[in-house]
Amino acid sequence: MPLPVSAVILSFNRRDRLVRVLDELERQDLVDEVLVVDASTDGSDQAVLEHPGRARLLTPGDLGAAGRNFGAQEARNEYVLMLDDDSYPLPGAVERLVAAMDANPRLAVASGLVRDVDEDVIVQSTELGSFDWWLRRGREGEPAEGFDTYFFAEGGCLIRRTPFLAAGGFFGPYFFTLSEVDVTMRLAADGWETRYFPDALINHLRPLIYKRPSSRTIRLRTRNNQWHLWLRYPPAMAIPRMLFHGAFDLLEALYRGLPKAWLEGITEAWKLRKTVAPYRAPIDPDILRRVEDKRTRQHVELIVGSVRRRLTKR
Repeated sequence: MPLPVSAVILSFNRRDRLVRVLDELERQDLVDEVLVVDASTDGSDQAVLEHPGRARLLTPGDLGAAGRNFGAQEARNEYVLMLDDDSYPLPGAVERLVAAMDANPRLAVASGLVRDVDEDVIVQSTELGSFDWWLRRGREGEPAEGFDTYFFAEGGCLIRRTPFLAAGGFFGPYFFTLSEVDVTMRLAADGWETRYFPDALINHLRPLIYKRPSSRTIRLRTRNNQWHLWLRYPPAMAIPRMLFHGAFDLLEALYRGLPKAWLEGITEAWKLRKTVAPYRAPIDPDILRRVEDKRTRQHVELIVGSVRRRLTKR
C-alpha cells in the first residue's frame, strides 16, 4: 500500500485561490493531512478554519520559503507534498510522485510539471522559460526514473521529510528565490537526489494577464544568487559564477525595465554579507559540477531565445 502524504501549503493573501486548492486536495486519496502555513492579512486564516475539509492552520509568521520547513516539522508523514496557495496536483500526480519515492530510496525531492493555467486555458506549460524547460534541459520523454536536476518547483513537489529537514530545509535568509537551488545542492552533498517527473502534473492558477516579475523579485533573485554561489562554492568556482550570474541578472533587469532593482540586490548582497557568512559551507566541487550540469548554458539559451522571441513579435 502507498504511504500516506501530508500536504503543506504556503499561504499569503490569496484567499479565494487557497479555498480552491483546499477543495482540490479533498479529492486526493493519498493526502490524509493538510497543513496551511499562513501569514495572510486577507482572511485566509478564517477561510482555513471554516473549510469543511482536513486543513489545519499554522501561523508561525511571515518566514518566506522557510515557512515550508515549519510545515514539514509539523507533518506526521514522511512524504510531504509542497504546494503554494494557488497550486494543486491533478489526478494521478501524487500517486506518480509517491511511486517514484518508493522506487528510489535515495530520492529526496520529486518535482512535478508545474503549468500555469487560467481556468481551462493553459497559459504556460513547456515553453521557453517554463519549469519544464528548465528542469528537462533538452531531454525528451517521460522516463520512469525521472530526470536529475539542480532545482525543483517548490510549490509543486514531494519531499522526503527526514533528509530535507536534516539538510536544513529552505535557507531562511533568502526569504524567496534560489531556496530550491540551494537545498538541492545541500541534499546532494548528503548523498540525496532531486529529480523531475514531467508526467506528474501540477496546476498553477495564474491569470492570462500576468504582471512582469516585480522589482522585489529581481532584487531578491540578484542578491540570493550572489549569496548562494559564495556560500556553497569554493572561491575558484564561486567568483566566475558570481560574475556571470550577476551579469545575467542585470540583463534580465534591463529587459524588464528594472535596473534599479538589480543594483539594490547587488548592494544588499554586500551590505548584509555578514548575516549569511556564518553559514558558508562549500560543497565538494565534483558534486557541484555534477548537479549544476548545464545551468550556465541554459541561462545563455534563455537570453538568446527571449531576444529572438521579441524580435519575431516585432
